[in-house]
Amino acid sequence: MAGPPDGLRKLAPYLDIGAVMAGCVVAGVLLGRYLDGKFDSEPWMLLFGSLLGVGAGFYHFFKVVLRRPAPGADAEKRDDDRR
Repeated sequence: MAGPPDGLRKLAPYLDIGAVMAGCVVAGVLLGRYLDGKFDSEPWMLLFGSLLGVGAGFYHFFKVVLRRPAPGADAEKRDDDRR
């Protein structure tokens, strides 16, 4: 049995970016609401949790995007190896 097509293998790291970003924001909001209720500090912990969630989502986004090689880098490397 063959593995997934090459195009899908290249696309796979990007498929979860939206879900992870949304999950981080929701987790930050829920944590902020919980802490607001616990410390009676409404709306400050909600705002802090939201910003923390957005920051964590963007951190994951940039970590995934910057880890991947440029689209033409693989072909350029093969051309250099042939020379």
